[in-house]
Amino acid sequence: MVSTRSYLAYLGATAIGLLALLVTINYQVDPFLIHQWDSPLLQRLTRAQQKIVPWGKTYAAYRYRPEIVFVGSSRTEIGLPTDLPEFADRRVLNLAISGASVGDAMNMLRHTSYFHRPEVVVWGLDYGWLFGLQAGNSDFTPDLIATSDLYPLKRFLLNLKRAASWTQTEESGKILIGLDDRQCLPILASRGQKSKECLEIIMADEGGTAHAFDKIIHQGDPSATPPQQAETLAALDAVTREFCGKGVAFRFFLSPVHALAELSYWQDVLPQHEQWKRELVKLFDRRRQEGCDIRFMDFTGFNRITTEPVPQVTGRDAMRYYWEYSHYSAEAGKELLTSLLPSRHQDGPDGFGVDLTGATIERHLANFRQLRQAYCASHPQETYKMPACRP
Repeated sequence: MVSTRSYLAYLGATAIGLLALLVTINYQVDPFLIHQWDSPLLQRLTRAQQKIVPWGKTYAAYRYRPEIVFVGSSRTEIGLPTDLPEFADRRVLNLAISGASVGDAMNMLRHTSYFHRPEVVVWGLDYGWLFGLQAGNSDFTPDLIATSDLYPLKRFLLNLKRAASWTQTEESGKILIGLDDRQCLPILASRGQKSKECLEIIMADEGGTAHAFDKIIHQGDPSATPPQQAETLAALDAVTREFCGKGVAFRFFLSPVHALAELSYWQDVLPQHEQWKRELVKLFDRRRQEGCDIRFMDFTGFNRITTEPVPQVTGRDAMRYYWEYSHYSAEAGKELLTSLLPSRHQDGPDGFGVDLTGATIERHLANFRQLRQAYCASHPQETYKMPACRP
């Protein structure tokens, strides 16, 4: 007869064995692709709205050790391609993440720099709540950031812990029996930029481009003054001074939201928005005077890209330069990067992108206000409900 002690020991050993088997399967299947780089699994189709992307991007940065990195929010993640001809012999990685604050971007920069300091950092800045130090993406947790040479071991243990979760078990099971939502290639297959195929699926699920523009035209989408703006500027001043001192080149830019979003977002905070730009110019001018290779370009406003006719006017749902009013496409992103990456200071072609310095900022702000009113006057069908366009 088996004793109670032997029975419990057998039961415990069996449970541990099953758990180990389960964790091994989940780790190998890796349904969320949290520890893949240059792996055949990156050619496995996944759902369009990929989960816990910061896990995959931090792992990729640790393994790939890019020379050029993009950081910022979903606008940067969606809009900046990594496959330009200029990048043919360079290691480029789009490390922007959805909902990322300036604090998140700083942490991502420190993380990737721990293993290999990038030569160029392309950094998309956004006014409003994203210009803060508090974490904006809840999946980008502090334990994902490299702080010591033990990071590979720490990351392996974190991945094992994630592999023991019920969510990962459920997703692994769906993949193994063929019930998962296979829609498009994962984000790391295009070196961190969300693919056109995934975005087409997302836009179709959300009602399309015309539906998105209906919101901004009829309801508006006002933003607010950033929280802790002074603290964020101070932190940005410190991080640029630190990395400029190590020879890193910076390319900062303001994301080209559509003109209709420009009117709606800042309708109640235009003076504060202008002062924010002045403060950024002062900060980047200081770095430049200290010898840093740094540029700051404003792609917002009312130019040939941001004033692209909307579906409500053209009758076509798709647009060339926009997925919806807040997120620009890779077509716009290619032009943005072509103007931004060189070290020379000059405006982008045909008014898309203004190089901001202390010598140009006031003229730029005055032109912005003039073009704003001109757009209101020339686009009454789209702007008649917007407070910013009322006399």
